[in-house]
Amino acid sequence: MTVRFGSKVPGTSMEIRDVTMDFAYGESFTESSPEAYERLILDVLLGDANLFPRHQEVEESWKILDPIEQYWATHGRPAQYASGSWGPAEADEMLARDGRSWRRP
Repeated sequence: MTVRFGSKVPGTSMEIRDVTMDFAYGESFTESSPEAYERLILDVLLGDANLFPRHQEVEESWKILDPIEQYWATHGRPAQYASGSWGPAEADEMLARDGRSWRRP
């Protein structure tokens, strides 16, 4: 079975090309995909603000985040743990209070 879908060709034009599901930009196109911020910097230079949030969106985001920050300020922040680990010891302790434990592979 072959699955095909439209993908935007890298660059500034709005050209869509059919590709297979197992495609990689380097194999399907002669030019490479832009780096993480290349497209955003180009949009700034061109004056295209479509990928940037409007001030209303930013204000709404803070309406969601401010109460979380306030809660953390009075009740403490979530337990920290190393990236790639099974999580903080507090998670194990929380489950152990009910006689439970995490199921790990």
